[in-house]
Amino acid sequence: MAMAVQGSRHSDFFVEGEVYCDTCRAGFVTNVTTAIQGARVRLECRHYMSASGSVERSAEGTTDATGHYRMELVEVDNRGAELVCAVALLSSPVPECHEMEVGRDRAPVTLVQDVGLATMVRRANPLGFLQTMLARYADTDTRYVDTKMRHL
Repeated sequence: MAMAVQGSRHSDFFVEGEVYCDTCRAGFVTNVTTAIQGARVRLECRHYMSASGSVERSAEGTTDATGHYRMELVEVDNRGAELVCAVALLSSPVPECHEMEVGRDRAPVTLVQDVGLATMVRRANPLGFLQTMLARYADTDTRYVDTKMRHL
């Protein structure tokens, strides 16, 4: 009986990842990036041949205190190979860290069962918001900020 229950859940996928604040605007996770709690993300899947680009499957998630999110897509059929999926940033609750940068605002995810993975959990690359320049230098002398801002 336990096998039947486990088998019925086999077609469910879990997509997870992290959202962070790029405090130094490096373009990647560093030792000074911080996790964002309450950031919203959306998983969208489109058929790779769709002329309209309409979304066939979607799910939304919110990050926890560690910046981690986890979304479940129930009953993904074998057409997963025909879908092009990506997790995208929606919003950040942090006013000084809400700027999205093209290229780091989304991460592709494969929702295919027979790719050699032993789990139905799919990990997306970390997604990051950029901290505003003024917030970055908030604790410094304002003359320094003004000089730096003029040269950017």
